[in-house]
Amino acid sequence: MLGITLCASSAAKPFWEQADRASALEGVPSIRALGYRPHLTLTRYSAIDPSVLRQGMAVFDGQAAVSLCFDRVDFFDIEPLVLWLAPRRDQRLLDLHRRLHAALESNTPPCDPHYAPEQWKPHLTVAMAIPVSRRSDALKLVSRPFDAFELRFDSVDCVSWPPVQVLHRLTLVERSDRR
Repeated sequence: MLGITLCASSAAKPFWEQADRASALEGVPSIRALGYRPHLTLTRYSAIDPSVLRQGMAVFDGQAAVSLCFDRVDFFDIEPLVLWLAPRRDQRLLDLHRRLHAALESNTPPCDPHYAPEQWKPHLTVAMAIPVSRRSDALKLVSRPFDAFELRFDSVDCVSWPPVQVLHRLTLVERSDRR
């Protein structure tokens, strides 16, 4: 797989606390096992030339870091179950995602349909290998009270996986007044 991710480089303590809670439902902590920073996947492909993805990343040139507020836990009801943190709606994030896909559209095969602009659910995965036998425990975790937190995403990566390898990184600018 290859894709583009929006990454956070901070300690992201609230994220890792949630990942550790969720990983208790897995055989092996899937997110810690990645050895990769907290991230939102913006697009993914089963096969594509990484140089094309790198060119598409140009839509992020000069863009400011993206701060998102995460306010609930949700899940994808697939096998295995995937638990994730949902950000509050952020129009700038949606616009950047749409612009990225528009830039890639003419040069690429179709991306995974879950990442297409009309289908994409922004999410920060905290566990991706919860056995269906632990579904009721996962639902309990999803229904627990959740303390919202903000996380700042300050770079965009072109990655391949598994295992995660960063092929190219673009650092977003510090100021927050640029759209």
